Amino acid sequence: MSLLYALGIDWDESLATHTDLCAADRTVLQNQLEKKINSPLTSSMGRLFDAAAALAGVRQQTNYEAQAAIEFEALADPTETGRYPFVFASGQVDPGPAIRALLADVLAGVAAGIISARFHNGLADMVREVCGRLRTETGLSEVALSGGVWQNITLLSKTVPLLEKDGFRVLIHRQVPANDGGLALGQAAIAAWKINHP
Repeated sequence: MSLLYALGIDWDESLATHTDLCAADRTVLQNQLEKKINSPLTSSMGRLFDAAAALAGVRQQTNYEAQAAIEFEALADPTETGRYPFVFASGQVDPGPAIRALLADVLAGVAAGIISARFHNGLADMVREVCGRLRTETGLSEVALSGGVWQNITLLSKTVPLLEKDGFRVLIHRQVPANDGGLALGQAAIAAWKINHP
């Protein structure tokens, strides 16, 4: 609901995101967003997956980290080739067009598996486009895919071939986790170096 608010999209009362909250909670949330109380901004891909899964009716509440994203990924129809349009302009990715297309599918009764696949396909295409533009600006042809979102095998298996087809050398995690485990190892390596090089 916060994402819809940020994108200027009205809350449709038929959406699972709306019906899961009682009227009083929706009012509190609306006030929080309008007054910017306890509602920090995020650029996390994980939160975008949470929002997409919630809007698709897959999961409204989670019991563990990435639960919504994991369940949303598991539903992705491997035969679906459609994709939602993410827009890259002025150095930023705008999820607005993709979320509007996702919502249109939800309201039209499209199956969650199709919605999940279109979301994943759109993200993979967006990564390819962003990397292509950055290569034009920088001349770099190596791409390192790192961060928790790359534990999503569906997204990874769709993105890597697109990048390789465009001539990129793609670096992925092999021995160190892509998520916080890798971050912790990096922090430990820096601490060890500082101890040994006072």
